[in-house]
Amino acid sequence: MSSTAPQAPSRDRRRTRRWWSAAGILGIACLGSGAVIVPQAAEHWEDLTETPQIAAAAPASPSAAPVSTLDPDAAQPGSEAVASALRTAQRDFRGGSLTAQVADARTGDVLYSDDAAKPVMPASNLKLLTAYTLLSHQDPSARYETGSYLGADGKSVVLRAGGDTMLSPDEARQGVDGRASLRDLARQTVDSLHHRGATGAIPVRLDASRFTGPAVSPAWSAEDVASGYVTGVHPIALWDHHTQEPADPEETSHRPDDAAQDALAAYLRELDAAGSAHGLSFTDAGAADAQDRDASQRLGAVESATVLEQTRYMLEESDNVLAEVLGRNAAVAAGKEGSQEAAIALVRETLTRDGIGVEGLEQADLCGLSDRNRVTPATLVQTVQHAVTADDARAQLVSALPTAGLDGTLAARFEAADEAAGRGYVRAKTGTLLKVSSLSGVTTTEDGRLLVYSFVVNDLTDLTAAKDMLDRSAAALTRL
Repeated sequence: MSSTAPQAPSRDRRRTRRWWSAAGILGIACLGSGAVIVPQAAEHWEDLTETPQIAAAAPASPSAAPVSTLDPDAAQPGSEAVASALRTAQRDFRGGSLTAQVADARTGDVLYSDDAAKPVMPASNLKLLTAYTLLSHQDPSARYETGSYLGADGKSVVLRAGGDTMLSPDEARQGVDGRASLRDLARQTVDSLHHRGATGAIPVRLDASRFTGPAVSPAWSAEDVASGYVTGVHPIALWDHHTQEPADPEETSHRPDDAAQDALAAYLRELDAAGSAHGLSFTDAGAADAQDRDASQRLGAVESATVLEQTRYMLEESDNVLAEVLGRNAAVAAGKEGSQEAAIALVRETLTRDGIGVEGLEQADLCGLSDRNRVTPATLVQTVQHAVTADDARAQLVSALPTAGLDGTLAARFEAADEAAGRGYVRAKTGTLLKVSSLSGVTTTEDGRLLVYSFVVNDLTDLTAAKDMLDRSAAALTRL
């Protein structure tokens, strides 16, 4: 080393920088409330920024909370140091074929690359592209509305699906799933009809025209659909496309045959319960026609958790069906059809618009379940890096990722001694298929430098070994 090289900061100073960057940049989950405080990385990283503090039970718009940002003087690790750390972390791995890339979050400089231009199966790391696209086209504080309207004939009710597929059939819940209640909507509807002087039997029609195209993607295997890893996707559903409230967010059982019809049936039950005291009853009159879809006299409405809350839920729990829903909602927000095809096209359009490389990108769905999906680690790294440096809603992507050792699909990861350095610092999206294990996200070095990485294993032969190696690799970056 040259005698004129800057002196490395003391260990205490490095620890201090690391604490602030981990707490401020990566965001530490607040226990109990489910709130997460994270920064919105801005163009001028020297300035303090503000970002929404999301409380799971809050019905109002998020409030801002000040946080610290990256130290602009934090040292960027050299490529040789990164390569050496990863060689050590990966030297004993024989459980599949690894591709990888590591880049500096602030500058985008590539610090390490191992076949990073090779298109590989990403598994659920593909959800990063879906989330990035959603936050590029929708306000993260927006909510999806489920509404009831007076039919075009003035004698019927139209239930309009607005993209909320996490409805409760009865009382509203405090969490993300079940935030909006069909019971509340039914009571509002009955009150409005009663004040209009309505009596007798009233037909109810469902407007589910928000989404188009096949509900079940041809890219999904029959086995995956039968096992509940995914199901037919509709613009209205109970309990995140379940027939009953899931005991666990990752539950794949109790999938409906037709989620939209289940929601309509639940709404009809609640309408009858609320309407009986007013001499009102309700019948299923089928699908809404074109005139009903233009109905504008609203009888009632309920709103979902925010777009950001649903995005976080999708990423933390690796929710396949919700990813498909949010991808279609992004397409609708962008003025396109609410189909899987249109949503996939929007992903490519959005990445290309932002200068993110799409070479080798082959996308068959929005959740990463299909084995036809291909994406390069370079594309995944660029997507996260663009989110980190964005000065708009895209910057919220990192705040929505699971934190190692704390929540979501990373809650029980990074447990071994050589992985523990990543706990509380690594934020990443996991991915698992029969032959795939992947991890893409961010972490902070000892000096407080934010790094972006993507590690993807294909041709998997040992899932446990692959997960441990991925965790060691991210932890190794954290120790730099």
